[in-house]
Amino acid sequence: MRRLRSSGEASDWMAPEHVVAKVQHDYLAALEWMQDSHTHPWTHQWRGAAERLAGGFLRRYHHLLLRQRSEREPLMYGVLRADHTLEVRGLSEDGRHCWIIDHQSGRRIATYTVESHERRNTQDMGDGTVVMQMIYDPDVARWKIESLVQELPLGWQQRRKLKLSPEHLPLPKRIGRDN
Repeated sequence: MRRLRSSGEASDWMAPEHVVAKVQHDYLAALEWMQDSHTHPWTHQWRGAAERLAGGFLRRYHHLLLRQRSEREPLMYGVLRADHTLEVRGLSEDGRHCWIIDHQSGRRIATYTVESHERRNTQDMGDGTVVMQMIYDPDVARWKIESLVQELPLGWQQRRKLKLSPEHLPLPKRIGRDN
């Protein structure tokens, strides 16, 4: 790892290209698994989650699985798909944690029936950017999604480029399912 800059007590660290590529690969593999897991048996979903998720993200996923199992079987499920442009930032000094900034374009959610996996509807979600916390698990040599840090508002890149304060820009539209 190399230090990019140091300001007082805070430092920015960057990993070699092969580590950055591994973070990106494991993140996309986790997203793909989550998209496809709806078609697998419950036990496969439970065990498979621990291979790709960690911390609060894993606990939330398991909580949702338990709730789904205890309630009436859902009739439909949704899958969010997008084109991803990824940035790896905020690597910790020990190299075990980082952020991945996922610029998602062409976001759409497809709704499928549980029984036949037939697509029933597709909804445009608009573009968006999410920041995820990743953690490296040395036992399986894999980066795992640990938490959703935040969903960035639309226009955040322009604000940064133009160096405008938030009051000079119109409030961004919300992104997500309710958009």
